Amino acid sequence: MQIYIEQTILINFIQNCLIIKLTSFFIKDKAKWIIINSLLSSIFTLILPIFNLNSISKILIQIPVATVMVCLSFKINTFLRFAYAFLSYFIFTFVLGGGCFALQQAIGNYPIFIVNIVGLGLYIIVKLLIYQHNKMQRIKSFTYDVLIKANGKEIKENGYLDSGNVLIDVITKQPIILINFEVFRQIYGDISLIKLISKSIDKKINGAHYIKLNSIGSGSNVLAFVVDEIVLNNQQSFKNPTLALTFSGFEKSFKANVLLNSQMIFGG
Repeated sequence: MQIYIEQTILINFIQNCLIIKLTSFFIKDKAKWIIINSLLSSIFTLILPIFNLNSISKILIQIPVATVMVCLSFKINTFLRFAYAFLSYFIFTFVLGGGCFALQQAIGNYPIFIVNIVGLGLYIIVKLLIYQHNKMQRIKSFTYDVLIKANGKEIKENGYLDSGNVLIDVITKQPIILINFEVFRQIYGDISLIKLISKSIDKKINGAHYIKLNSIGSGSNVLAFVVDEIVLNNQQSFKNPTLALTFSGFEKSFKANVLLNSQMIFGG
């Protein structure tokens, strides 16, 4: 079997760099010696065909290779940390390698730049998936079940605890909880959107008044009002809290219709 040494080393070097960087991104640990470790792994891959191993043996021999790569690339101080990094490295190896193998089975042998384009494409896709997963986990950890009692109704919504929301109503002296129009409509469904936009105060709205919030838009005036009670996660209860209606679209970023005030939870 003829082996093109330069091509084999280059393909595996680039793939190994991508695998180490993916592992680094996933386990949130900066990798060291990426170039050297990728080169060592590429050289090992080059000499592996000499032993004429079957497919199972080739897979099994990747275990000690992955072990060495993980120990050289990352700071390992506990067995659990090692297992986490090892499994991540091992999985990403098969994701990138499997993608290239599937392409080879589909179209046969292909140039080196195609291999690297496929590998880079898989790297970008996996990294985006990891990023979205981490983002959703961060959002989930700051998400509360919110029960709003107002106007004789009980509205259940998801609320996001925003550490940047430390707004205080200068009139009620209470922390401001931001809501979108969807929540407001459930409380006061008979108040038209046109009336809200025209900034006319309806007497039906308990404690209605307009306040200026510089952090929402460019010094926007928003409708603030008082509700009977808010309960978070069926545990924490807040009597007569102040809500403010905003059309800023925060629900798109936080996946919640209620933006909680950090001073409610942590004090201020």
